[in-house]
Amino acid sequence: MTAPASAAPPSAAPVLSARTPSVATPSAAADPGTRGRLHVADRVVERIAAQAAAEVDRATGAPRRVLGLSLGSADERPTVDAHVDWPVATVSVVMSVAWPAPVLEVTEQVRRHVEEQLATLAGVQTAGVDIRVTALPGPRSGDRRVD
Repeated sequence: MTAPASAAPPSAAPVLSARTPSVATPSAAADPGTRGRLHVADRVVERIAAQAAAEVDRATGAPRRVLGLSLGSADERPTVDAHVDWPVATVSVVMSVAWPAPVLEVTEQVRRHVEEQLATLAGVQTAGVDIRVTALPGPRSGDRRVD
């Protein structure tokens, strides 16, 4: 009995076709520089920084202002603008500090926390965190005063 003509002899090595995936060398897979690039968008850095600033006690968002008058409340997260030039970011925060908290102490806590969170979560170092405090809202009372 003879083998069919289309069957390859058992001793023949498999033939690689153009569709067979090539196996990367271990040295290429171990080198992080050859695996690609990470790009963190400015918007992502802004959101991480805004959340980090909001996590600091006595730091709140700044209310909108029209003609020097505050509109709305300061209960939201601080407003953040960021520019990333990988791996360094410059961050600008606009926020309020709840009265009677010391402004310098709260802003330093915000600066440190934003820097730590950006380094931890996004791998971004900060060239600077500029903070502008636009309001010092006092405690809210439910009673309205009428003179």
